Amino acid sequence: MSEYKDIAERFARDTANHQLIVKREEGLYRHLRFENPKHGSFGAFELITWPYNLVAKTGWTFHFDIDATEDIFEVFRRTAFPGEINPSYWQEKVRAGRDEIEGYDPNLFEQQVKEHVVQAIRDGQAPRGLGRAVTREIFEWGDIVHEVGARAELESFTYKEWAFGETWEWDFSAYTPGFLHTCHAIRRGVDLYDTARERVAA
Repeated sequence: MSEYKDIAERFARDTANHQLIVKREEGLYRHLRFENPKHGSFGAFELITWPYNLVAKTGWTFHFDIDATEDIFEVFRRTAFPGEINPSYWQEKVRAGRDEIEGYDPNLFEQQVKEHVVQAIRDGQAPRGLGRAVTREIFEWGDIVHEVGARAELESFTYKEWAFGETWEWDFSAYTPGFLHTCHAIRRGVDLYDTARERVAA
């Protein structure tokens, strides 16, 4: 969750002064651009909608669709509190860009390995010096920047006849920064769009 917070704070800083530019709006056919006029394309993003569909272009591109809701903005309004995102639900609506939703997270790998070692020490099953050996051989010397290397390090690690055992079910994947950034862009874009509509209606 701390990573989610970091991404949210960075997104908020980068888009604090973004303004809505309506490039097209004909009912549910919208092409909306959000940018800070002083910074040009830095941090700019676009939301393109048509009935039941949304394409978000944020530096990453995701296509969302849902058969039940003609105005897809309603999905994002209804399924998260104002200013917040709901990546676990929204990712189910992605039709293009699914391979960019989740990816290997080295921080999550390190967290799970450390938790496993700590539990082994608490249970009295770990030889003395195990923690230092794991730190040295896996976190300092190991090739863990990608998942294949990380899993290979776990499988090959032994220390005084202690091994990690079966780790194939361990999941080291998390939402990618790109997907979380896009979720924040959609939420921010919908909020700015709604505010602009309210001003026109007032």
